[in-house]
Amino acid sequence: MEEEKIHEAHDFGVFAETLAAREYIKRGYVILEKNWRLGKSEIDLIAQKDNVIVLIEVKARSGRDVKPIESITHDKKRRMTRAADHYIRRLKGDFDYRFDFFAVTGNREQYEIELLEDAFLAADFF
Repeated sequence: MEEEKIHEAHDFGVFAETLAAREYIKRGYVILEKNWRLGKSEIDLIAQKDNVIVLIEVKARSGRDVKPIESITHDKKRRMTRAADHYIRRLKGDFDYRFDFFAVTGNREQYEIELLEDAFLAADFF
């Protein structure tokens, strides 16, 4: 039974990442990376529109008892910031960047989406 719950949670997470990618594409962004990793750090989606790179953390929650934004810890933000710095340094060109938060709460049939642009500042972690 526990294994089934883990599988369902993983599937809902993949569903949430798909919804996030579709939303950004609808807004005119190009998805550059999905589940980009640097060591233990992962950035769920990296998107670009013009000269802006958006680093997106996606969270999926079936319950409403904890707000998804509250699940992003200080350590997670720090790891994302370091990974983002490494990623952006690899790019050729001058880019602005921001960290967005995309949350899906509910289930596949009935869900709510929350999109928070500029969810946190990289400067707070250097």
